[in-house]
Amino acid sequence: MRQDRHLFEESLALMHNNLSEPLQTGELAAYLGITPKKLERIFRRYTGELPARFYRSLRLELARGLLHGSGLGIDEIGRRCGFSSASHFSRCFRDFVGHSPREERKRREMPARLQHAFASSLKSEFFGVEHSS
Repeated sequence: MRQDRHLFEESLALMHNNLSEPLQTGELAAYLGITPKKLERIFRRYTGELPARFYRSLRLELARGLLHGSGLGIDEIGRRCGFSSASHFSRCFRDFVGHSPREERKRREMPARLQHAFASSLKSEFFGVEHSS
């Protein structure tokens, strides 16, 4: 059991250090010196998921962060997160969060615009400052 925990932690480190690569379960297992089936059993025990699904979730969370916090294009974000094409990235992202990467970025931008509009209206209402658009 202790060895399984160590293997799990080592596989997590490998995943985090290779988020820009499409790492396969077999490759990860070979690096750890175990069979893919053993790695799958370990992951199911600790996460309830298969390693490939868990790894894809990590890459998609990274992509989500980049959509929110960078000016990178959607295609570039997909590449940086290890997806082979923009369409593959968009399909995986949609399956993961329920909408496209473009919609994710728009949803994130909307509150900032609303906040600015609200702040401008408050200035106008309470301080007599005119807002020019």
